[in-house]
Amino acid sequence: MLNRVIVGVICSVGLLLVFLFQRWDIAGLLGLEAPISKFIFNRTIRFLLNDAFTIGLIYVLFQERKYIIFSLYVQLVGVVVFLVPYFALKLYYPTYNGPLISFLHRLILNPTLLMLLIPSFYYQRKMSGE
Repeated sequence: MLNRVIVGVICSVGLLLVFLFQRWDIAGLLGLEAPISKFIFNRTIRFLLNDAFTIGLIYVLFQERKYIIFSLYVQLVGVVVFLVPYFALKLYYPTYNGPLISFLHRLILNPTLLMLLIPSFYYQRKMSGE
Protein backbone atom coordinates (compact mmCIF):
# COMPACT_ATOMS: atom_id res chain seq x y z
CA MET A 1 0.00 0.00 0.00
CA LEU A 2 2.81 2.40 0.88
CA ASN A 3 4.48 1.72 -2.49
CA ARG A 4 1.26 2.70 -4.28
CA VAL A 5 1.12 5.97 -2.36
CA ILE A 6 4.77 6.74 -3.12
CA VAL A 7 4.35 5.99 -6.84
CA GLY A 8 1.12 8.03 -6.89
CA VAL A 9 2.83 11.02 -5.29
CA ILE A 10 5.82 10.75 -7.63
CA CYS A 11 3.56 10.61 -10.69
CA SER A 12 1.38 13.49 -9.50
CA VAL A 13 4.39 15.66 -8.70
CA GLY A 14 5.94 14.63 -12.01
CA LEU A 15 2.86 15.81 -13.92
CA LEU A 16 2.94 19.08 -11.98
CA LEU A 17 6.64 19.59 -12.69
CA VAL A 18 6.21 18.88 -16.41
CA PHE A 19 3.49 21.53 -16.45
CA LEU A 20 5.49 24.07 -14.44
CA PHE A 21 8.64 23.64 -16.53
CA GLN A 22 6.92 23.40 -19.91
CA ARG A 23 8.81 26.43 -21.20
CA TRP A 24 12.25 24.97 -20.49
CA ASP A 25 14.32 24.36 -23.58
CA ILE A 26 15.73 20.91 -22.83
CA ALA A 27 16.89 20.52 -26.43
CA GLY A 28 18.91 23.72 -26.15
CA LEU A 29 20.58 22.44 -23.00
CA LEU A 30 21.57 19.31 -24.92
CA GLY A 31 23.10 21.35 -27.75
CA LEU A 32 20.41 21.16 -30.42
CA GLU A 33 20.50 24.36 -32.47
CA ALA A 34 17.90 24.08 -35.24
CA PRO A 35 14.52 25.53 -34.18
CA ILE A 36 12.49 22.66 -35.65
CA SER A 37 14.74 20.07 -33.96
CA LYS A 38 14.34 21.87 -30.64
CA PHE A 39 10.58 22.05 -31.12
CA ILE A 40 10.22 18.35 -31.97
CA PHE A 41 12.56 17.20 -29.21
CA ASN A 42 10.97 19.34 -26.48
CA ARG A 43 7.41 18.37 -27.44
CA THR A 44 8.30 14.68 -27.67
CA ILE A 45 9.90 14.71 -24.22
CA ARG A 46 6.89 16.46 -22.74
CA PHE A 47 4.48 14.06 -24.44
CA LEU A 48 6.37 10.99 -23.21
CA LEU A 49 6.80 12.30 -19.65
CA ASN A 50 3.13 13.24 -19.34
CA ASP A 51 2.04 9.86 -20.63
CA ALA A 52 4.53 7.94 -18.48
CA PHE A 53 3.37 9.71 -15.31
CA THR A 54 -0.26 9.14 -16.25
CA ILE A 55 0.37 5.44 -16.87
CA GLY A 56 1.98 5.40 -13.42
CA LEU A 57 -1.23 6.83 -11.96
CA ILE A 58 -3.27 4.21 -13.79
CA TYR A 59 -1.02 1.55 -12.29
CA VAL A 60 -1.49 3.00 -8.81
CA LEU A 61 -5.26 3.20 -9.15
CA PHE A 62 -5.97 -0.17 -10.77
CA GLN A 63 -2.86 -2.38 -10.42
CA GLU A 64 -3.86 -4.59 -13.32
CA ARG A 65 -1.55 -5.50 -16.14
CA LYS A 66 -4.33 -5.35 -18.74
CA TYR A 67 -4.94 -1.67 -17.98
CA ILE A 68 -1.24 -0.83 -18.23
CA ILE A 69 -0.88 -2.70 -21.53
CA PHE A 70 -3.96 -1.00 -22.95
CA SER A 71 -2.62 2.39 -21.79
CA LEU A 72 0.67 1.73 -23.56
CA TYR A 73 -1.25 0.91 -26.75
CA VAL A 74 -3.21 4.14 -26.40
CA GLN A 75 0.08 6.02 -25.99
CA LEU A 76 1.45 4.37 -29.13
CA VAL A 77 -1.69 5.30 -31.05
CA GLY A 78 -1.30 8.84 -29.72
CA VAL A 79 2.20 9.02 -31.13
CA VAL A 80 1.11 7.79 -34.56
CA VAL A 81 -2.27 9.51 -34.85
CA PHE A 82 -1.59 12.79 -33.05
CA LEU A 83 2.11 13.47 -32.45
CA VAL A 84 3.42 12.69 -35.94
CA PRO A 85 0.69 14.70 -37.78
CA TYR A 86 1.21 17.56 -35.32
CA PHE A 87 4.91 17.67 -36.19
CA ALA A 88 4.14 17.39 -39.90
CA LEU A 89 1.75 20.35 -39.71
CA LYS A 90 4.25 22.40 -37.74
CA LEU A 91 7.05 21.47 -40.13
CA TYR A 92 5.22 22.21 -43.38
CA TYR A 93 2.93 25.02 -42.13
CA PRO A 94 4.89 26.74 -39.34
CA THR A 95 2.72 29.87 -39.32
CA TYR A 96 -0.61 28.00 -39.22
CA ASN A 97 -2.24 28.30 -35.79
CA GLY A 98 -5.84 27.42 -36.63
CA PRO A 99 -8.28 25.15 -34.81
CA LEU A 100 -6.74 21.90 -36.07
CA ILE A 101 -3.30 22.65 -34.70
CA SER A 102 -4.81 23.98 -31.47
CA PHE A 103 -6.72 20.72 -31.01
CA LEU A 104 -3.63 18.61 -31.67
CA HIS A 105 -1.52 20.85 -29.43
CA ARG A 106 -3.84 20.25 -26.46
CA LEU A 107 -3.96 16.49 -27.01
CA ILE A 108 -0.19 16.28 -27.27
CA LEU A 109 0.96 18.54 -24.50
CA ASN A 110 -1.59 17.39 -21.97
CA PRO A 111 -2.09 13.75 -21.00
CA THR A 112 -5.72 14.01 -22.13
CA LEU A 113 -6.10 10.65 -23.83
CA LEU A 114 -4.67 8.65 -20.96
CA MET A 115 -6.50 10.68 -18.32
CA LEU A 116 -9.75 9.77 -20.07
CA LEU A 117 -8.89 6.12 -19.52
CA ILE A 118 -9.10 6.48 -15.73
CA PRO A 119 -12.88 7.00 -15.56
CA SER A 120 -13.43 4.41 -18.29
CA PHE A 121 -11.36 1.81 -16.41
CA TYR A 122 -13.21 2.64 -13.21
CA TYR A 123 -16.56 2.24 -14.99
CA GLN A 124 -15.44 -1.05 -16.52
CA ARG A 125 -14.43 -2.39 -13.13
CA LYS A 126 -17.68 -1.28 -11.57
CA MET A 127 -19.76 -2.89 -14.33
CA SER A 128 -17.82 -6.16 -14.18
CA GLY A 129 -18.25 -6.35 -10.40
CA GLU A 130 -14.54 -6.44 -9.54
